[in-house]
Amino acid sequence: MKKLTGPRLMVNSSFEATDILYATGFSAVDPFLFLHDGQEKTLVVSILEAGRAAAGGRGLEVLTPGDLKLPKKMRRNLGGWAVGLLRRRQIRRVEVSAGFPLGMAEKIRRAGIAVKVSREAPYPERETKSEEEIRRLQQAQTAAVQAMKAAVDSIRRAKISARGELMLDQRLLTSETVRQAIDVELMKCDCSARETIVACGPASAQPHERGAGPLRAGEPIVIDIFPQHRGHGYWGDLTRTVVKGRAPERLRALYAAVKAAQTAALKKVRAGAAADRIHEEVEAVFEQHGFVTTIKDGVAEGFIHSTGHGVGLDIHEAPSIGILPKPLKKGNVITIEPGLYYPDIGGVRMEDTVVVTAKGWEPLAVCRVPFEVD
Repeated sequence: MKKLTGPRLMVNSSFEATDILYATGFSAVDPFLFLHDGQEKTLVVSILEAGRAAAGGRGLEVLTPGDLKLPKKMRRNLGGWAVGLLRRRQIRRVEVSAGFPLGMAEKIRRAGIAVKVSREAPYPERETKSEEEIRRLQQAQTAAVQAMKAAVDSIRRAKISARGELMLDQRLLTSETVRQAIDVELMKCDCSARETIVACGPASAQPHERGAGPLRAGEPIVIDIFPQHRGHGYWGDLTRTVVKGRAPERLRALYAAVKAAQTAALKKVRAGAAADRIHEEVEAVFEQHGFVTTIKDGVAEGFIHSTGHGVGLDIHEAPSIGILPKPLKKGNVITIEPGLYYPDIGGVRMEDTVVVTAKGWEPLAVCRVPFEVD
């Protein structure tokens, strides 16, 4: 991937907000514009945000719609801001991303400014993390570990009812109450999480099912915690699968295969290693253990997702550890998260987030919890 070669205009949206945060250190709830032109970086924000944006440093030029000397009808929409900014800078051609608002792009074109849609990431260097970024990622991952321990502890303390449901303090232990315990621990670390997974039994066979209702003994409970630090915005990502009591033999075999696959994948992680070879190693281990991936009655089962992904200011970012032969680089922060999913057994997933080094990898944070929880 190439770095920016011309003026690049971005909008503070879900598609580009983290690129802007990476480049400027600034974020806001309300929409704003960011123009990166060579060594010059310009923010156009509402007058309410001007002081805060200017205080952030990083050599940013901070403008408001008033500075652009726009007609009143153009001051209240981002398209008008964009035209005013580009005219002020005498820019006749600008690059935007594939997710740039179409209406805004058309307004810029009507103003006589050429718009080129770029397929390249504006900051490919985001893939390799600095020491400061790794420290921030460690903070988020450590919060995930603390929350995981709290979740597993609630399962450990629970009693098993005559119906096989878990009871804690004379109340049903549910996916929802475990998520609440997770949220409390994350708040203590100035982190928060959305869509945390606590999925039990058949629900655990669907990788992104959040889970609901009572937890039961003897069934897999997949706990996937991915917190974001509320201060700096970096993420952590951690998954464990536990069972209350003794697991059935088929479930034990599933867990053994997943653990072996993660161990084998991590042995291949190092700078220069091809991502697809790591993914293929996981597939090979599952085949050796007799677990096949197929579609049965219209439902995919087995190993049905990639082996991992990058983590940073986005929870899912490059590089992907899947079918593409992309070489890893020192400083990549990636997950290794093999999983197996069968509707008649449930799901098992094990995920850790690691830093790629020249000769291997280092964990962001270590999480040791048992598979079978007494």
